[in-house]
Amino acid sequence: MQFEEFKPCLEWWGKRKANGVAWKVKAKDVLKYDENGALVSVNLDIKNPTTKQDLEHLPPEQLADSILRKEKRIAEIMEEIKKALAQTA
Repeated sequence: MQFEEFKPCLEWWGKRKANGVAWKVKAKDVLKYDENGALVSVNLDIKNPTTKQDLEHLPPEQLADSILRKEKRIAEIMEEIKKALAQTA
């Protein structure tokens, strides 16, 4: 990486306002301790709370039904395209 690539980060650093790529996280959400107070784990994979969930997780049966409905619709559209192409030939 080149130093110039850090320019946006350096500009942000002085203000440190939460935005689409930076947000505050409580230490208790990052550091996990056992009952004796010993550090057990560090979680650095905390999702941005300002973004929508990228993917809806469905049960396998619903996911399969959804894929099948979409595939059938694609086949219908392809038939319509084929008919339209045949009419122009």
